[in-house]
Amino acid sequence: MSSLVDVFTDKGTTNWLKAWLAVDIAKSGLDQFADNEAKNVHANIYNTVWSSGQFPAMCIGCCTANLLKCPTPGICNKRGTNSLCQGMHDTIAKQPRPCPTNVCNKVFDEIKTLHKFSIPSWKNTSAEQWARNPWEIAKAYLPKDGYAEKSSVQDTDFNGIISFMMNCKHFDNKFSFPIATGKHNPPCLLTKAREIGRTVRHSSQCKVTDADLQDIFTTLTNLLSDQTSLTLDVTALEAVKKLAELQKETLKITTGEMIHLLDAANDTLKKVQNIADKSLDEMQVYLNQCKKDLKSHTDTCKHELDDHTAKCTKAIDGHASKAVESTYEQSCKDFRERLIWFYTTDRSTVSVSPLWMSLDKPVFDIFVQPKLSLYNIEKDGSRTKANKAINKYMDFFNSDIKVKRVFVQGDPGIGKSTFLTKLVLDWCNVVSVHNPDNKATFTDAKTLKDFQFLFHISLRDAMGQREVIEMIKAQIIDNIYYTGAKQTKVFELLQQILERETCLITMDGLNEWVDHLNQHVVPRIPSSQTNCVSIITTRPWKMADERIKVSEIDRLLEIEGITDSEQLIKQLILSLQTGNNRTLTEFMTFVNERHFMHSLTSPWIQALIVNVWISKTDVRGSLCEMNCVLLDLLFKKANATEGSFKNGCSIECLSSTRYIKKQLNIFNALANAAFQFTFSSNKSLTFSKQELGKYLSKTHLQFCLNAGVLTARFVSVNVAQGLQFSFTHETVQEFLAAFHIANSKHDLLANFKPEHKYNVLEMSQTVIYLYGLHCETGNKLLNRLVDGDFLSDISKGLSLYIKHYRENLSAFQRDKYTKETVLKSNLNQMNCDARCLAISVLFQQMVIAVLNEANTSGQKEISLKCMDFTFNEYLLDSDSKALKQLLIFNKSNVRSLILESNVLEESELLSVMQQSKNSLERLKTTVTPEIYKALHNLKIKELHFIGQIEESSLSNVLPSLSNLIYFSIEDSNLLERTLLPGTLQDIYLLKCTCTAVFLRRLLVYLSFLKHDVQLYFEAVTVTDSNTQIFQSEILLCDMTNINLNIEQGNTAQYDTLRFTSIGALGLHTAGDVSLASNIMCTLSKLTQLDLFGTYSERCTLQLPDTLQCISLNEVECSSEWLCSLLIALSRLDHSVECVLWDVVLQPCEFSCGDDSKTQISDLRLEMLSFDMSNMTISVKNGSVELFESIRDTNIGTLNLFTAECASLASKIMYTLKKLKKLILWGTYSERCTLPMSATLQCISLQKVECSAEWLCRLLIALSRLDHSVECELWDVVLQPCTFSCGDDSKTQISDLRLEMLSLDMPNMTIFVKNGSVKLFEILRDTNIGTLNLFTADCATLASKILCTLKNLKKLILWGTYSERCTLQLPATLQCISVHKVECSAEWLCSLLIALSRLDHSVECKLWDVVLQPYEFSCGDDSNTHISDLRLEMLSFDMPNMTIFVEKGSVELFEILRDTNLGTLNLFTADCVSLASKIMYTLKKLKKLILWGTYGGRCTLQLPETLQCISLQKVKCSAEWLCSLLIELSSLDHFVECELWDVVLQPCEFSCGDDSKTQISYLR
Repeated sequence: MSSLVDVFTDKGTTNWLKAWLAVDIAKSGLDQFADNEAKNVHANIYNTVWSSGQFPAMCIGCCTANLLKCPTPGICNKRGTNSLCQGMHDTIAKQPRPCPTNVCNKVFDEIKTLHKFSIPSWKNTSAEQWARNPWEIAKAYLPKDGYAEKSSVQDTDFNGIISFMMNCKHFDNKFSFPIATGKHNPPCLLTKAREIGRTVRHSSQCKVTDADLQDIFTTLTNLLSDQTSLTLDVTALEAVKKLAELQKETLKITTGEMIHLLDAANDTLKKVQNIADKSLDEMQVYLNQCKKDLKSHTDTCKHELDDHTAKCTKAIDGHASKAVESTYEQSCKDFRERLIWFYTTDRSTVSVSPLWMSLDKPVFDIFVQPKLSLYNIEKDGSRTKANKAINKYMDFFNSDIKVKRVFVQGDPGIGKSTFLTKLVLDWCNVVSVHNPDNKATFTDAKTLKDFQFLFHISLRDAMGQREVIEMIKAQIIDNIYYTGAKQTKVFELLQQILERETCLITMDGLNEWVDHLNQHVVPRIPSSQTNCVSIITTRPWKMADERIKVSEIDRLLEIEGITDSEQLIKQLILSLQTGNNRTLTEFMTFVNERHFMHSLTSPWIQALIVNVWISKTDVRGSLCEMNCVLLDLLFKKANATEGSFKNGCSIECLSSTRYIKKQLNIFNALANAAFQFTFSSNKSLTFSKQELGKYLSKTHLQFCLNAGVLTARFVSVNVAQGLQFSFTHETVQEFLAAFHIANSKHDLLANFKPEHKYNVLEMSQTVIYLYGLHCETGNKLLNRLVDGDFLSDISKGLSLYIKHYRENLSAFQRDKYTKETVLKSNLNQMNCDARCLAISVLFQQMVIAVLNEANTSGQKEISLKCMDFTFNEYLLDSDSKALKQLLIFNKSNVRSLILESNVLEESELLSVMQQSKNSLERLKTTVTPEIYKALHNLKIKELHFIGQIEESSLSNVLPSLSNLIYFSIEDSNLLERTLLPGTLQDIYLLKCTCTAVFLRRLLVYLSFLKHDVQLYFEAVTVTDSNTQIFQSEILLCDMTNINLNIEQGNTAQYDTLRFTSIGALGLHTAGDVSLASNIMCTLSKLTQLDLFGTYSERCTLQLPDTLQCISLNEVECSSEWLCSLLIALSRLDHSVECVLWDVVLQPCEFSCGDDSKTQISDLRLEMLSFDMSNMTISVKNGSVELFESIRDTNIGTLNLFTAECASLASKIMYTLKKLKKLILWGTYSERCTLPMSATLQCISLQKVECSAEWLCRLLIALSRLDHSVECELWDVVLQPCTFSCGDDSKTQISDLRLEMLSLDMPNMTIFVKNGSVKLFEILRDTNIGTLNLFTADCATLASKILCTLKNLKKLILWGTYSERCTLQLPATLQCISVHKVECSAEWLCSLLIALSRLDHSVECKLWDVVLQPYEFSCGDDSNTHISDLRLEMLSFDMPNMTIFVEKGSVELFEILRDTNLGTLNLFTADCVSLASKIMYTLKKLKKLILWGTYGGRCTLQLPETLQCISLQKVKCSAEWLCSLLIELSSLDHFVECELWDVVLQPCEFSCGDDSKTQISYLR
């Protein structure tokens, strides 16, 4: 290690060297921050560009010069209009022009906008790299000179980084100080830091005083510690630490670092004129000493240097020898030029029409970048997809080993051949610029320049050839040179080139080539051609050939498609049409109308559909026909024999095919296989060779692979997993399965049973195809798939839709809710309501597609049944027409009719209503007088009217709708009273105007209903609020059954509600809250308040005293507002819940100046002073800031609805000093790190999925609390395989259990509701004190581990029990408490027997026990069984047992008759009355405890053994007490009578002479 103080003897120079190093350290501390913010600037700029309507795209084809005007001051030196620019615009390629994607121009403008002085340093930055290198944009804010070649933040010096922060407006809110240059304002820390850098680097004396050095350390440390952005930055904090060490001279500097520092400082010292030679000498001496220390390292490197020199000498000699080969070089140059000419003229096009392969276009016109992935070859030979996208040519060739052979696999039509064609042209353009407008596939096209030659071969055209060199001659040389002599000469040159030059050989279509001698699986390249690299494309199944050795696959890539399908379609349309009259929008309309979207899976199929649309051929465009065309073309690719269906075909869509007829047996076998794999119990999209062999011969299988109908992938060397086959696309499998069903002479659906109710959506495509092939069979399949549960879900979804469910919009957008979203999500990912709504949408889309397919295919008697119809803005015109056709066909069985567009004439609607009067449940429509009449007495449940209603007509019809539960009016004036049916549960008024009188009458009417009512007002305007009509009535009625929601209300509306007794209120905007604040405190019975909207400043709501719960749903608010709300809630003198469903705290409140800080601080202090132990806070979507708001508060209960919330809350939980209950939901794994508050008394796990490790750690944490604590396991599911995940996992769980077993848990009570074997196994052998089991199933599961609980003192049971009680009670049990239990007499008897076997005092508390009837009258066997149990029970001595009874029965006490129990505790007078009939039989009863109210005379027959009677909370008459004492006195031994809390009933001594006489007689 080295020290700075050892370098110079002069302190000032040493200080200067320290300052130099301090600047270096400060730069290292700012590097990461600057780099991150550069990325943020980059992202913000591109997001702004894209949000302006620009389709998300990148451009790498524009240089900076293209974006600048010529001349640009300070950039160009162009003098006149006709003069040439000698600056930035000095070539044709650099002339000003707009960006072809319209991206770079906008990025240019954004960069300029963000510059504080609007003069970016354009010479620094390269627009070609803007898209991929964020620092390239940052360089525009650096000083204008010296930074053009700096490609990263690490290359940039301290001055550059500081300039970036000072010149870019992005940083204006990133520091706690305003950024000021110091010209007109005091300089900020950045300005000071920049001056420090300049002073140190350009010092005239190279000396720094102690005071200045201190200022330098202070300035740099303050900057790196700035509280806004850097206070938590790890690299900045590390730099602050190093600065402190440097200041204290404790910083450790390595010798290498010292040499680097002195070399850099040496350059500055040499520039100083007046410095003494002494300093230079001192530095040189120290530098020499450092270098001397490294001498041994230098000696070690000398040998390596000699070797390197020898290699260089050899290379020079080789170069010299090449110089004499000018003839060879000239020949190579000529051949390369001709090769490039050949590629760019004869091999630069690709076919754009699968229907007519001769129709080709330049590849530049239609090429779109492919989507490539890398596959790893594992040690066992298996192939796994790597998490790496290939977006550079370099990725093809860079590897740990020398890459000789790169395989690129891909399904048919995915773009393999097009990719190689484009690669060839990219090489041509890099080697010799031929097309300056060519946009390379990848940005690093220069990588291809490493290859002196590229030879492109089509293996399909190389049949019969084995050697690559032969293929090059046949396909390239013989096509470039036309004379035999020239061909021979160039062929000889080719042999030299392949051995001497670095060559790239691209081979397209390995799956189409076969070695006729069957010796080679890949065309041969001699081993002497060591510099040749080959790229070979093939279909995946070919890569499963076991002759391709793993060692021969240096790189395996896969083309999975293209990056921009829309761009390809645009370019295909442009290249295929004569004019420019056809557009992408028109094509997409065609695709959506024909439901082709799911078929746009590969470029080839996209090209097929575009060709069909452009050419307007005889193809009608049905899905079935398109699949036939596709399969016909694939069969053609496999060189199938041509043949036609001359006499037609039973399946119409096959009639026009040309290559299926002769291979019909293969086609039918494929269809059978598709059916079996689709309709088997285990539907599969992938299958083994053995499974396929059941339906296809080896020859047929190879034909299908060659055609591309089937594909195969090598997965593993494992025989069971090795080769996986699949159809080229799922839709092809579904079509062939449908074809097999339609073409079969047998009823293949007879034994088919759906697995679940969503099968119909999973198989929707097959259903659609089947309707296109054979409607009758389609109807059979659909009827089997659609069951009652599925139709109920649809009905529920449409009910939500008509009730304005919040997720409507997303559900009806085609791109948002796909089948995958609905069917592959579990219940936790998508709530039931959203799922039902989405299902209703998907099913309607499916039936529309079914009808369209049947119509397009020419099917006649369709007979498609449908009950629910939704006409809205999301339907295409063609879909609306189809849906209307379906409606007319099914108009006698309509359940739902939602009309949001005018698709039906009034007569058509009336006809539907009339014919569906017994089935119509849901209607949304505009209303006319005739419709009012038609509504009379319908069984409709949900009704929504749009437009002005006629109130008298409405009042006539509504009372007749006896099933109506939901009613909505939209866009109407409401003046008078409207009569409503008493069945209504929901009323929704939308965009209506009504009088205050109407509103009052409505509220009064609803208050008289005997059930809860939801009332929602959205954009409702109330008028005439000043009128007093019906005012007194509204104030007198009880409206606690009304849940009122208001969105965009007005003042009159809230004035109408003043002093009413509304029970629940929802306010959906901040404006509504503001209006309601004036009347809120007058709502004397309000218990629930729901808030939505955005709030800032202080919350001024005056909450009513009755409020029990406030719920913040979609709320954005300030910390100030939230704190003040919690303060207001804490002032309520009863339990209250604050539910934070979705609360976002507004940012930057704690950094808005001293006033704001003080205000928030004061609020927090006020909030912390309040007792919130009665408050429950529930959080669903939390944040760090949200939980910081409740830090140190005194809340009593915290309810966390997700694991993420629990994680965030863990940072503040230990500060909640009065937290008594914690409630958790969600999924937890790994370690439980929740810090338990010392005051915690209960933790409740509601719906929780967790690992065994997590639960064990939770119980351990709870056991460490030094007081009683409850752990409620309501619905806990343990994650599987925890105990079988390898030795490490087993050891970890085992260690945890040992730790848990070592802990004392007598204060812990565990509640279990939904248990499992694994759950109770965790509790085995633990020391818990109390176990509470809420179901009989839990008791059964717990029985296996109950006897292992060595410290269990109390067991609590709930549920239903029959037969014999088999619980093995632990010896430590002191109390069993039976709560709400229904059981047989047999079970209760056996429980009491088990308790009597314990050799210590034990309590049995029977709180609410109901004995199952008929046990004593179920025949002789049952009687004998019970009798035997009772005899056994009577034989046991029970003096240590106390039985408590709260709700007894005759049967219950009969079980206790003649038993030997020692204590009986009766909690009610009824129990005492029932027990009196058997009490005298209890021969060993020593103590009787009584509670309750007693009158009249005490008639208890006390057993002779009684020693004590204890009256706890008893209210009785003097007569009763006297008679009890008399009864006790008749016992002939000592007896105690405990009067703990006895209240004598009054007025007994003044109730007349008879009463007095009676009491007197008793006394």
